[in-house]
Amino acid sequence: MIAHERKQFIVDLLKKNKSVAVTQLSEMLGTSEVTIRRDLKDLEKENALKRTHGGAIRKMSTAFEPQISELAQENVERKKAIAQQAYNTIEDKDAIIIDASSTGTQLAKLIKNGDKKDITVVTNSFITTWELINAQNVELIHIGGQARYNIYCTFGAIAEEALKSLRVDKAFIGINGIDFGSGFTTPNLFESQIKRAMMDAAYQVYIISDSSKFDRSYLSIVCPIDRVDCLITDSGITQGQKRSAEESGLDLIIAEVDEQSIEE
Repeated sequence: MIAHERKQFIVDLLKKNKSVAVTQLSEMLGTSEVTIRRDLKDLEKENALKRTHGGAIRKMSTAFEPQISELAQENVERKKAIAQQAYNTIEDKDAIIIDASSTGTQLAKLIKNGDKKDITVVTNSFITTWELINAQNVELIHIGGQARYNIYCTFGAIAEEALKSLRVDKAFIGINGIDFGSGFTTPNLFESQIKRAMMDAAYQVYIISDSSKFDRSYLSIVCPIDRVDCLITDSGITQGQKRSAEESGLDLIIAEVDEQSIEE
């Protein structure tokens, strides 16, 4: 395969998967890792992608924020596996916060159908509220505030003030970008503020985020890496990303997923 064809293949693959690894591309294209790295370097100069440690990610604006309906359809099996690991950390009588993230929605579904008893759930998400409104095992608190149509949640001063009057055992927070230099980031300033307020209201903070979010940075920094107690992600992370997480002092929980079945 000539260079132009390889590069087009890489760009097309990123449109589907958001991230690619050098080793993966080398196997798929039947060429050396040195050649792949050279192709990625050329594509980065053309502004077609962003190189990362061991691969590349799709080029995106740091201020671009997808709608929750789009996020809900991406990496679904990974998010379900992560949500299951998050659910396993919850104990009977826990008070928890779930933010307005697509992985948080999967966690809410598990709580609704699960066997945890006397759980108090605080949320700013209308979707999570809808999931849990009739759950017999849940005391549900929606914090109110200004409404955001694209994420189906509330934010702003009213929501943040409500959180100041609460104290929960655990907060489960979704995130858009994980970078061990920049920290945890999101495209929207208001979203960043409400996530920080949720973290401040919790004794333990869990980031629930699939492996596609690694090596990505967005406009607003939610918090530095060391602000979080535990990161729950999936087995799609690279060894380098795993090592960076462990070196940062984060407790790391990895949800195993069948990579082959996801690719199919």
